[in-house]
Amino acid sequence: MTAERPGQVEMKEDKAADTARPSDLHRAPGFLWLIYLNAFVSGAVIMSFEMLGSRYLNPLFGSSIYTWAALISTVLIALMVGYFLGGWLVDRWPTHKLLAGLIIASAVYLVFVPLAAGGVLRAIADTITSDRTGSLAAALALLLVPLTLLGVYSPFAIRLTLRSTEQSGRVAGRIYGISTFGSVFGTLFVTFWLIPTMGSRNITYLLAGVALLSGLSILAVVPAIAGTLKRATVAMVGPAAALVALGAFSIPALAQKGTIFERYDGGADERRLIEQAETAYNNIFITQQGDFITMSFRVRRRDETESVVNLRDLGELPLPYTRAMTVALAYADKLESMLMIGLGGGTTSRYVSQYIKAMEVTVVELDGGVIKMAKKHFKLKEGPRYRLIERDGRVHLMRNRKARYDIVMVDAFRGGYVPFHLLTQEFYELLKKRLSPGGVAVFNVHGGTRLFESTIKTLTAVFGHVETVPAAGSIITLVRNGPPLSVFDATKRAETLQAKHKFRYDLRILMQGRRKMGIGPRARVLTDDFAPVNLYDSIKKSNKKQK
Repeated sequence: MTAERPGQVEMKEDKAADTARPSDLHRAPGFLWLIYLNAFVSGAVIMSFEMLGSRYLNPLFGSSIYTWAALISTVLIALMVGYFLGGWLVDRWPTHKLLAGLIIASAVYLVFVPLAAGGVLRAIADTITSDRTGSLAAALALLLVPLTLLGVYSPFAIRLTLRSTEQSGRVAGRIYGISTFGSVFGTLFVTFWLIPTMGSRNITYLLAGVALLSGLSILAVVPAIAGTLKRATVAMVGPAAALVALGAFSIPALAQKGTIFERYDGGADERRLIEQAETAYNNIFITQQGDFITMSFRVRRRDETESVVNLRDLGELPLPYTRAMTVALAYADKLESMLMIGLGGGTTSRYVSQYIKAMEVTVVELDGGVIKMAKKHFKLKEGPRYRLIERDGRVHLMRNRKARYDIVMVDAFRGGYVPFHLLTQEFYELLKKRLSPGGVAVFNVHGGTRLFESTIKTLTAVFGHVETVPAAGSIITLVRNGPPLSVFDATKRAETLQAKHKFRYDLRILMQGRRKMGIGPRARVLTDDFAPVNLYDSIKKSNKKQK
């Protein structure tokens, strides 16, 4: 009987570890806890990347319901394929090494997403003109592969932890329950904390690192079963070094600004990017050209300008529609209080506050990042009679039941159009209740589409009379909480106010463009129940007559 050399014993241990049956894995200390923990992690990464997917798609395909439908459908398709594929694979190769390899492969894919997403998504957007089809194709290209690889986890986990068929229901319930709990955590954590504090690029790297750690932790079970703790330690040195390299690659990107989709060339007379910030609601770009600072949101492959300020002349209103909105001053019976929904750079509200110093001005802005940028780059300051509130405009009106405003300005665009809940009959009825008698509401609305006609019809249903002032692509719409003013009375008020306050932009001249718009036969009253803003915004007006 020959003695075995130490090397032979070691080789047998490795072979035993590699061929360990699924039931043998229960003998490893903490194995079940490891499986449950990684079920949580896989669910968290899947839903985190779904929420993050919107940040990649929105600038090129908008933030409409079609984009979200594409994202949700893609995740469901990926999970479906992952479940089928995982079940098929684990029945043939019931090994945790294969599972770890698939998870690590998903991490590798995620690492390359920030590097390739811009070019791939832009190519899809240029090739497919339909927002619906394009957003679905983009979501599939971005999410399908990594989420499918992560989706194989549950079938593998069930097979590897199952001791007998009598426990199949309990085991499957635990795995899917813990994974779903991870999905809830991932959704809330990424949406409420990570997106407002980090860029999409860095969150993607973070998710890649988490997935990589998950795969490596499963790989560590093999030497644990064989009892070779020393080899387990050595095996983790390489992956640990990879994580350090990943962090070293990610951290410098954290300091980069404006590099997610496009860089702007410098030069004294060219637009240059000053700062870019991703918030829970927008991709905000702050650019400078000469003395002018511009705030814009990246939407559907183009920049939607939100506000422009002249640093040498803060009283200037460079955008024509902002000047036209001040026409509301001539229609209100009193000028004591004003609410503005939608801040932008704050140029319009600051202009009004500058000329009517006794007026209480409140500005409500949903996106705290917009407020921060307006203060930082547009030199906007709060004061005793000028307040900024971070809140949804409709929520603000609902919660402030005793508030009454002489003027309400609504300039809240997102994704190229006003959010649907600020365009409905219920919103306008609420707004009317918050207007003082003889108060005025003024809205910035894009013309030329069926959405505009439906907006006019909805406003007419609530206020009875609507007037408009065209302004370079936008149409400023005015309504009064009371009888309409005649042309003569409105003109006299404009003359009196202009003489008293010496407005930079003469109200008498601005009023000359006022008119009443015709309503097309296909216009419908928008309600909270039915407000297809995205669809109507893409349909040209069927009746362009004006009265």
